[in-house]
Amino acid sequence: MPVLPLRRRAASSRSEAATSPRPLSQGARSLADLVAPAAVEVARDHLRLDHQFVRTLVVTGYPRSVSPGWLEPLIDFEAPLEISAHMYPLPSHDIVRALTHKMVQLQSSRLLDARGGRLADPEREVAYEDAERLRDLLQRGEEKVFAVSLYVLLRAGSLAALNDLTRRVEATLGGILAHSRVAIFEQDGGLRSCLPLGQDQLQVYRNLDTTSLATTFPFSSSTLSMERGVLYGVGQHSHAPIIFDPFDPSLENANLVVFAKSGAGKSYFTKVMALRNLLLGVDFLVIDPEDEYRALCEAVGGQYVRLASSSGQRLNPFDLPPGDSADVETRDPLREQTAALIGLLDLMLAEPRRGLGTQERGALDQALQQTYREAGITPDPTTHSRPAPVLADLQRVLAAGRGEIAASLALRLRRYVDGSLSGLFAGQTNVALGRRLVVFNVQSLEAELRPIGVHLIASFVWNQVRRSHRPRLLVVDEAWTLMQHAEGAAFLAGMARRARKYYLGLVTITQDVADFLGAAHGRTVLVNAALKLLMKQDSTTIEDVTAAFNLTAEERQFLLGASKGEGLFFARGSRVVLKVEASPLEHRLATTAPQDLAARAAGRTPGQARGWASEVSDGR
Repeated sequence: MPVLPLRRRAASSRSEAATSPRPLSQGARSLADLVAPAAVEVARDHLRLDHQFVRTLVVTGYPRSVSPGWLEPLIDFEAPLEISAHMYPLPSHDIVRALTHKMVQLQSSRLLDARGGRLADPEREVAYEDAERLRDLLQRGEEKVFAVSLYVLLRAGSLAALNDLTRRVEATLGGILAHSRVAIFEQDGGLRSCLPLGQDQLQVYRNLDTTSLATTFPFSSSTLSMERGVLYGVGQHSHAPIIFDPFDPSLENANLVVFAKSGAGKSYFTKVMALRNLLLGVDFLVIDPEDEYRALCEAVGGQYVRLASSSGQRLNPFDLPPGDSADVETRDPLREQTAALIGLLDLMLAEPRRGLGTQERGALDQALQQTYREAGITPDPTTHSRPAPVLADLQRVLAAGRGEIAASLALRLRRYVDGSLSGLFAGQTNVALGRRLVVFNVQSLEAELRPIGVHLIASFVWNQVRRSHRPRLLVVDEAWTLMQHAEGAAFLAGMARRARKYYLGLVTITQDVADFLGAAHGRTVLVNAALKLLMKQDSTTIEDVTAAFNLTAEERQFLLGASKGEGLFFARGSRVVLKVEASPLEHRLATTAPQDLAARAAGRTPGQARGWASEVSDGR
């Protein structure tokens, strides 16, 4: 580095410096000192800025016909790129004069070929038609012409990495029928042209009309993000965070459907999403068929309800919701609860594939009203705070009634009161259901009681969402286990259609994609979901998923080979490839991988031995 000799200042200069504030400003750091590199090395086809290698590509050829957003593959490139576009408007009258002169030349060539008996040149005919159409649009003022230059700035940590990145970018440009070249011996000017200074020092122009220029604007991509929400994942191509609020007014509803094969990370994603949404004030209700949400529930202070005949935790179906005199819907909660109980008793007492008859429903309605009256509960809201009756009270009222119908109903109800299935209805509700996170574990629930348990949960959910309107998400994990039962399928379909009205979102998770899509209620759930997430799929189900979601060949191939935690996210008419990213704390609460559970039991941090890339390794 050359050393510049120091010169002595004159006496007058020293006296001026003593009275001027300039030396003080010279001794302070400026913005240029903070952002400028220590050295710049200019080579034939690249620059070196400190320890970074930089190269500028110039786009010299454009496709003849394009659609809006045709630069999207470049914008969503897998590595960070800097795209610089310079646009200069050209005088329309000069362009019209030039086009007219060009048309005269083309017409002369056509006449010469016609006189010589030669066939017309197709390229010349197309050029003549394009020039004539553009000239007419310019004369009517519907179009303007711009001189446009487009540059791409690449950065890498080494020259080999820069060469590899250059080949990939050139291949991407070739895929959209655009041609580029390296700015040989012009890399200094190329860097300056890509800086936010508005200076084009390369001046490699291409004339484009207004319509063509509008399609070139790189202001749209497949990245989805909102001002408010939580991090759902990171875009795989753009590396942009995907921040989403399921209750945003721009969405039709807050419903989400997650389809993935076992081990793809669907439950992991849901747990991470629940942890983050809880911080924003969103309540969660979870139907857990595999006992996967216990650790999460305990960590956030939620309520864990294990529904089973042998469980000591109980839900009393006779409980009345808290009433609100200001709400028209809550003026007669006793009547609403009676109707819900008749639906529950239909499941418990009817013959298989047959519902209760009209007379049986009438007898149950009278018995339910009498049961509530004997407990001191009437349509008067002031009596609704009294202890609710239990199923044994109803059975006693039916047994004391007259007629064969009441006696038959009492006999059928006895097995749920003091028989083999009495554990679920043995007494009053003994769990707190007002917490921010409530998990209903139905893993140990007998197959015969599974539809009844779902009905109990549905009754609780509706009582909650209809009495106090605040954002809630109902998570149904392994939804196909509920779809196999008619009552569970009807519950999910009804919830998907009506949840939006009560500030509720339904999150449906399943790995049995083909069976789910083949059921009428499953299709209803899918159609009424504004958000969808497809993760790794199996080759046996990919065709059904491709047909249902209109996947392209590239998207189909991606879903077949997706890694754990990667998926295709659908929202607001767009789709984007995302990867779930979790902090170490979130990972410890969300993972159910056997390796992580074994590491936790041994006192090691889950994922410690396998690295961050394997953290999304949910066993489900």
